[in-house]
Amino acid sequence: MPLVVNHDARRREVALIAARLIAASGLEAVTVRDVARVAGFSTAVVSYYFENKRALLMFVYRMAALDTVERVRRRRNRGADIQRCLEAILPLDRQRRDRWKVWFAFWGMAGDDPEFAAEQQLRGREARMLFSELLETASTIPAETPEHRDIQARRLLTMVTGLSGQATYDPTDWPASRQRALLAAEIATLA
Repeated sequence: MPLVVNHDARRREVALIAARLIAASGLEAVTVRDVARVAGFSTAVVSYYFENKRALLMFVYRMAALDTVERVRRRRNRGADIQRCLEAILPLDRQRRDRWKVWFAFWGMAGDDPEFAAEQQLRGREARMLFSELLETASTIPAETPEHRDIQARRLLTMVTGLSGQATYDPTDWPASRQRALLAAEIATLA
């Protein structure tokens, strides 16, 4: 009987391995051969799921962004407050720091590559909309107008992004407790 392979799961498995390698070594250091070796597959298997390294990289970037949005929405749907929802994004542990390393690697690529720049713009706008949704559900954070809510979302997104950059590359100076405290202080200023 032939082995049944869940192609979506396998594609995701390959992408997760690529993401780990990117977080450890950066975009340029990762090859399809490396991904295949770590996965225990041939390069032909990786190539079956991804036409080339570029396609693999785009999938990794989208997967990281969409997984994070989904994690935040799951928390929100379970009734978590805005602080707890946004903590899903912060690099509070190694896994989330690695995700930020992946994003930062792609942000560097977006500077020179129109396709990745467009993807970055799209993901940035989606993040801002997500922050706006979270602010809408936070009854303690009023907004006089939609424009005011947009400014609040932009402000919070900028703060979370900056905080995450600092905490990703200097986790000793930015432990989880300090990240949480700074996020809480910023949320309090919006209320």
